[in-house]
Amino acid sequence: MTHATARATAMRPRVVAAVAAVLFVVASVWAGLPAAAAVEDDPLSSFTEAERDMFESGNPALLTVDPTTGDFVAIESAPPQMQPFGVVPNCSGDRACWQGYLSPHLWYGFDGTGASGTWPNRGNFKSNNYRAKLCWSYAGNNPCMSGYSGLNQTITFGTEVTGKSVALTR
Repeated sequence: MTHATARATAMRPRVVAAVAAVLFVVASVWAGLPAAAAVEDDPLSSFTEAERDMFESGNPALLTVDPTTGDFVAIESAPPQMQPFGVVPNCSGDRACWQGYLSPHLWYGFDGTGASGTWPNRGNFKSNNYRAKLCWSYAGNNPCMSGYSGLNQTITFGTEVTGKSVALTR
């Protein structure tokens, strides 16, 4: 046996032991990792279908959150006095503007993050320096835009709608 062969034979058990130790550490760490997020992590899992629809609708709602755990406890329609502000009866400055469908209907200006309400006889909406997402009533339905408009875009419906909410972002 040569000197190099003797040294390799003596080191082999140490290498095997070191690899085994590394594998043990990796296995221990892997076993301690949490499992992937499960369906139980759905914050709406305790809500009914109607409550889920209300949550996703974008209409004004009151979401009750458990202050200790952060869990969603309940969702219900927001009473009118709970609705956010951000609408004025003019379109001055750089406000987004929901125009009346035909004169002499008032034009409504929106700023901040928008507002919710009921604005009948609405026509075109000018986003100006905002990105806007609108919800409205038309023909018995209450649709919302599928996403935000771009800056300085005119949103047109080609008909009269009743405005329900305006969400704004920059």
